[in-house]
Amino acid sequence: MAELFGIALPNISLRFFILLHFLLLPYGGWGTASYHFMNYFLLATGIWTIIQKEDSTLSLFYSAFLSVSIFNDIMLLIFFHREMEGSNGSFSVFISVLVILLKLPNTVYAWFEHQRRSGESSVSGYTNFDSDVSATYLPDHISPPAPGVDM
Repeated sequence: MAELFGIALPNISLRFFILLHFLLLPYGGWGTASYHFMNYFLLATGIWTIIQKEDSTLSLFYSAFLSVSIFNDIMLLIFFHREMEGSNGSFSVFISVLVILLKLPNTVYAWFEHQRRSGESSVSGYTNFDSDVSATYLPDHISPPAPGVDM
């Protein structure tokens, strides 16, 4: 079970978020090609992430694309919301805001999915190169340094 700031999050699958995104995306079509391209690309990346269950790189791409698409959608709403007038435009902007609000928890769950797939916990995942190298962490074709040899 994932925790965020000490609060246990419910176990929700990424499939739920992808399905909601898939259902809401056609109704948020308010014109700009950038909005459609980013969101359909995000939807394709999310489906690919669900299909490839063990690939941690895809889950990282998906969480990064979610973060970028939230910023992209907010900027597009700021600059182009005045072009949408009438009831259809207001409905499209409303659905676009709902999609943005859906992307926020989706980003959190995608990040936890990436941590689960990559085996990381709360550590950074980077190797400390100043630490001692033990023979258990070396590949089979590399032998550990001889004792007393300064590298």
